[in-house]
Amino acid sequence: MKQIIFRSTLFLLLASMPMAQADVYWNNGGGDRSWGNALNWAGGGTGLLPSAAGAGNALVKPWPVLSQWPIVNTLNNTANEVYLTEGSFLSVVTGGSLTATKYITGQWNDTGVTDISGGLLQAGQLLIGHGAFDGKVNISGGDVVADYLSINTTRGALLNIGVNGRFTAPISNLGNINYWIANNAITAENQTAGYTINVDTTSSAGNVILTTIPEPSALGTLGVGLVLFFANRLKGRPKNGNFTA
Repeated sequence: MKQIIFRSTLFLLLASMPMAQADVYWNNGGGDRSWGNALNWAGGGTGLLPSAAGAGNALVKPWPVLSQWPIVNTLNNTANEVYLTEGSFLSVVTGGSLTATKYITGQWNDTGVTDISGGLLQAGQLLIGHGAFDGKVNISGGDVVADYLSINTTRGALLNIGVNGRFTAPISNLGNINYWIANNAITAENQTAGYTINVDTTSSAGNVILTTIPEPSALGTLGVGLVLFFANRLKGRPKNGNFTA
């Protein structure tokens, strides 16, 4: 009887212990570069995907060749911590979403660009250039949402927002965000002349939303140009209402 009780207690103890986690590694084994294809991952716990039970962190390496980096092109992908390593890239496209507890670039070495051209990248912590290495994040379109943002610019890491992109974070990040904008760690349209970062703290309660808009001076120049254009057109209009050649 005591032996049965002991075994039952041991079973309950083991069942209550956290499952050991095993990291998963990107290898594009399935050949389609889709994040959501389990054949593209190796390692892991009970399954290969970063979202599988027992899966640890997701490590994206340029294996076997650099051009085979992952594309997030399906919805509802999840992961624990995602690390881009050794020059690897990652793309999020329209129709794709990835949610991670942490998304980290530049931890151990310079990494490639994370490009969000559509869809959603959501992270509890977005740590850009975290280990003092390069690892840019480019929101060319779509959305990036983070509870906490950190940018280490030591090796050139930054957050760029294109005219069709949007970044959202809690208002508690505002002080750091303003600092990074002032010091070109958050840039508009790859620092193209005539664009600026718009900081919106009113549209969403408790949040700050960053988008890229034309600079006021650029809009003013456009307005003057339109006035001159129509003035010249009217100047050449004869009294009968027909334009001269």
